[in-house]
Amino acid sequence: MRYKLSLLLTLLLVSGAAQAQFSIPSIPDIPIDLPDLGGLLEQEPVITTGLEDAVFECPEMDGFEPEFFTPLYDMPVNSDGWIFLLPGAYELEARSYCLHAGTYVSDTGGNGYLYAPLEGSRSNIIQAILDRSSDHGEISQHDVQSLIWAILARCKLSDMNDNMQINAAVLLTPEEIFEINGGALELIPDGMLDDLFGDLTGPVRSVLEAEAGIRNTLSRAESSYEELEEIAIIHGDPPEEYNEREIPEGRWSWHPNGYYIRYFPSGYSHTRIELWVPEDENTELSYGNTLTKAGGAGLRKDLPWLKDCPVPPPPPSPYRSRTLPWFKPPIGIAQPGNSASQRLGIATGKSPQQVDEAIKKIRDSMDMFSSAAGIISIDFTSIFDVGSEILGWISGNMLDMLIDKWSDAIKALGMDPPRSDYTIYAIPSVVHVDSLIPGDGLSAEKAAALNSFAEAAMGLIAVMDAAQISLDRMGGALNDNDESWAVEQALCYIFYKNLSGVFMEIAADRFDCLLDVCRSEGLQDTYITVAMASAYLNNLDENGFTAEAIDAAHYLGMTDEQIQNALEIRLSFTPEELEGSLFEAADDCISFMHECGSQWQRMPDVYPYWTEGVEYPQYAD
Repeated sequence: MRYKLSLLLTLLLVSGAAQAQFSIPSIPDIPIDLPDLGGLLEQEPVITTGLEDAVFECPEMDGFEPEFFTPLYDMPVNSDGWIFLLPGAYELEARSYCLHAGTYVSDTGGNGYLYAPLEGSRSNIIQAILDRSSDHGEISQHDVQSLIWAILARCKLSDMNDNMQINAAVLLTPEEIFEINGGALELIPDGMLDDLFGDLTGPVRSVLEAEAGIRNTLSRAESSYEELEEIAIIHGDPPEEYNEREIPEGRWSWHPNGYYIRYFPSGYSHTRIELWVPEDENTELSYGNTLTKAGGAGLRKDLPWLKDCPVPPPPPSPYRSRTLPWFKPPIGIAQPGNSASQRLGIATGKSPQQVDEAIKKIRDSMDMFSSAAGIISIDFTSIFDVGSEILGWISGNMLDMLIDKWSDAIKALGMDPPRSDYTIYAIPSVVHVDSLIPGDGLSAEKAAALNSFAEAAMGLIAVMDAAQISLDRMGGALNDNDESWAVEQALCYIFYKNLSGVFMEIAADRFDCLLDVCRSEGLQDTYITVAMASAYLNNLDENGFTAEAIDAAHYLGMTDEQIQNALEIRLSFTPEELEGSLFEAADDCISFMHECGSQWQRMPDVYPYWTEGVEYPQYAD
């Protein structure tokens, strides 16, 4: 039985109040003037953007290749979705969507795409779906694409299946849904398609046939995404005869929002976007030249302290006198030069799901290792016996507890509540851990490796905390509409996140060195069995961390909230997930630390003018 979605249910779904089982009540069809078959050919497409709208290309920039790119959403974002960008190059791996059913998707690449504005009678609705889909990770990309195809084909909402109606209610307002139904078309029997489109050839016929096929397919309750894709997508290189303009791959376009942009599609469902933000002669900024900065090259990794890390020269004048560098993320579409090729819409919004995905690998690897190390903490403690209960415990459990702290700090860099003390600059404050003295079973080599690791580890924590505090303060300034201090805190965040990348790689190297020393002195790999993991998790669930563990965590600067979060993370694993080699878990953790550190070092250089006259990192008792 086919159901129809009522406007009342739409309101309930938009408010998030109807995710359980329900029946969809019927509503009267919206009265519309249905076109006759001949009139169909005269109707304007839902999306009208074409090559004539792509008037922003920059052939003079052909051959311009920035040396490296900063991930776009590593930069600060305000509550309205505007991104804080300094001059330089940025990239975004984004979901993209077919906006031109019945056209070709090249399997070999090589065709260029240009920026063009999204135009057409339903451009507002398509843009709304692209924007809001990023905030609804529960709706799959296939489901979003199916809804877009349905709108392109001017399907009635009541002709869509229940799942599509629910998704439409989540992604669209009642007014937008009403608008969709008001422009819907009736089904065209398959036997009449040839009569209707018989005199048409090329892309025009292909598009109209695809849209009619999509309407007919969606009228069946059991239609699948694969069926829709087979109708909407033609795989292969488009015919040369429809090549209206020669556009080389990687050509830049000038975006009206104030930057250059280019597109590199992979099929139709994924597109890498690259941006170049030029210098503004009217803007007084302090930054490194990102064209020449080589992703951390030349950094002195043997010296972890901030005073030894290179920074760009001081600014010629204070930051407060400059234009605010907030940019709207890419809006518009990627337009090909061949009229038979796919036209692509890009979903560029930042969501909590995307933030988690961006740092998921390193957090998972850290959490996995810290949990696995916790299972055999007794073995670690005996190996690192230094004749002092508190120092012995810290030495034996430093790896997993510090990694718990790192993981918590990394997550906080993605999103956290705002702070009201945004007129204060963050200065890293490093917790001092007493150096271990060789003796009582602790070799000079192991003591040196432990001390070196502890120094880098605590420095990393301090700098990541400063980045987190700066981001939280930026949020507080934005809440109070204090744009000037929002910029100040954004710059602090960028500087400290970049510096965190330096410390992350230093800590990874010293972690690796520590494990090498331990192996050379007889530490054997331990295979965590399901039984071992199960016993550990059961004990942790019943008793929590030991008093010694909590004292040591406090000693390392962890708050009660962070300790509780570490406990919950460990209990989130199943015994089967923790099964495996401890050494392999450590190697994975080190590998992802290097990956994360390298990425953060691609942040633009900012001169820390707020630290002039301040000697830091500082040590806290």
